[in-house]
Amino acid sequence: MLRLQRNRDNSSAKSTEFPFLHPQSLEKVAGILRLKGTAFIYKHSSRCSASLFAMKRLFAVDPREYERWIYIDVVAQRSLSLAVAEELNVWHESPQLIMLVDGKVMAHCSHDRVSETTVEEWRKELKNQRTKNVQVR
Repeated sequence: MLRLQRNRDNSSAKSTEFPFLHPQSLEKVAGILRLKGTAFIYKHSSRCSASLFAMKRLFAVDPREYERWIYIDVVAQRSLSLAVAEELNVWHESPQLIMLVDGKVMAHCSHDRVSETTVEEWRKELKNQRTKNVQVR
């Protein structure tokens, strides 16, 4: 797990843990993706200032218990990052955030769009879709 500093109200930073999973192989990622539920894949580059700012914005996200958060270092895990891009048919960019539901890509974004606001928008859209599906049945 990554240690991080969160500063939501700009008054006092508190130390907390972000629940990133750190798979080391495509097999591990594939196993995670086969599970039911919501997963977010965050691709980060330690060589990119845009990734640094995206990571800081993600730290404002309040992870839900039922979500899986997967961290891929695109520098150290280049082959894994590219294999995930190919497997999911989502062109590789970093920083990048991909939302999957039941193993299927529901949304993805990169650069400035990687943020708490985007995650909240995606969660809201998913909730609306599920509500519509329940009403249709």
